[in-house]
This record gives sequence, C-alpha cells and structure tokens, in this order.
Amino acid sequence: MCKYRVLSLLVLLPCLALQANSIRVVTEYRSYYQLQQTDGSLGGYATEVVLALFALTGDTPQIEVNPWGRSFYEAANNNNVLIYSMAYSPERAELFDCVATLDNEELYFWALQDNIKQPLHTLDDLRRYHIAVSIKSNPDQYLTAQGLSRLMRTATPEYALDMLYKQRVDLVISVEKSLLNRAERLGYDVNQLTKVFKLPELNHPLCVAFNLKSDSGLRERYRQAFATLQQNGTLTQIRQRWQLDN
Repeated sequence: MCKYRVLSLLVLLPCLALQANSIRVVTEYRSYYQLQQTDGSLGGYATEVVLALFALTGDTPQIEVNPWGRSFYEAANNNNVLIYSMAYSPERAELFDCVATLDNEELYFWALQDNIKQPLHTLDDLRRYHIAVSIKSNPDQYLTAQGLSRLMRTATPEYALDMLYKQRVDLVISVEKSLLNRAERLGYDVNQLTKVFKLPELNHPLCVAFNLKSDSGLRERYRQAFATLQQNGTLTQIRQRWQLDN
C-alpha cells in the first residue's frame, strides 16, 4: 500500500457519493502510466487520473501493485475491485465494464537492430520467433488464442526487456514511449531498439474498469466522475503534463 497526494490542480465539484467507501484498486508498474516514485509512492499519468476520480467520488483507494497476471485475476474474480490500466479488448469486454478511458494503446513489436533479417508482414511471420509477453497481458491472451507457441511469459515488462537485450527472445511488444522510458531506466542503449511490426488487433483503449458483477451504482459513479474530469479540463491538464496527445 502507498500514500497519495491529491492533485493540487483539481477544480472539484461536490462529492458524487453520499457516503465514502474504501475501494480496493489493483494495478502494475508500467512506464508513464504507473510509476514508482523516489519516495516509494505510486505516480504516473494513469495513477493521477485514478486519484482524480477518487477525489471526486470521495472514496478512499486501497491500491495494490502486483504483477499484471495477479491484478487481472483479482479484478476478474472479486466484485467492486477497480483495475487500471487495462487494455479493453473484445474478450475483456465480456468480463469488465470500462468506466474511464485513459489512452489509446498503440503497440509495436520491437527487436534489437539487425536481429530480424526478414520483413514481418503478417501474424504468421511471427510464428518462428520467440516473443516475450507479460502473463495475462492483452498480447499474451491474443497471441495465445492465435496459436503462437513460442511465447515467453514474464511477470513484468522489465523482465521481458532484459530477455531481449540478453538475446533470450527475439521480440518484445510495447508502446513506444513506455519502452524507451523502460530501457533508459534499466540502463540499456535505446538506439539498439527498432520497430519491426504492428498488429492492429492488439490496439485497444486503456481503461479503468470494474468487473461486470460489480455494483452498478458504483460503476456509474466512476463513469460520471470521469465525465466531470473531461468537462472541467482536469483530464486535459493531466495529459498535457505527461505530454500525451489529446
């Protein structure tokens, strides 16, 4: 658990809830979206948006940072648990209700310079390569469903990147800004990284979500809170501070 500061930039409307609740929140560390700060607290663009939602609802977030597979399991199997930042694929839409859209994910397959000799044009071209994916991530679930057998599942994106630089896998999958930030933090030469393929089927909105069995009133309160952030300019300010395109 971590302690959090309420954003000073918020121009808040009256609390949307008549009675504040303690809400369990699960997530993972993820560059730009969920970052561990020097004091041990959790920051990042998505975290700021989530804290802004809680400032409006009046609820108290009880945030847990886990490997993605664990967070996904907890949110899928426990009602009234908020999860972020989750790629909202059609398969996940059958389990979850997206109450706030944080960003639109644009994933690429990345390799080290000159390691992929032949151009990649289709999904079938990927089958010969070893690809590192985070357990239960959107790429893991999609590529598994497509029958790719050389997936190397890791607990975190950092492990996946380590495997790439150590020549243990051929490809990793990531948003560009997140990958470059991660490589710099780990001390790797970002100039060795190159985009080699983009699979549109992996690109989905990144969401704040509750599972569909969660209380409908709770889900609606957070949907309304996000609409308020959009209308009063708070979301735009947060995105600008993190240099995200609107």
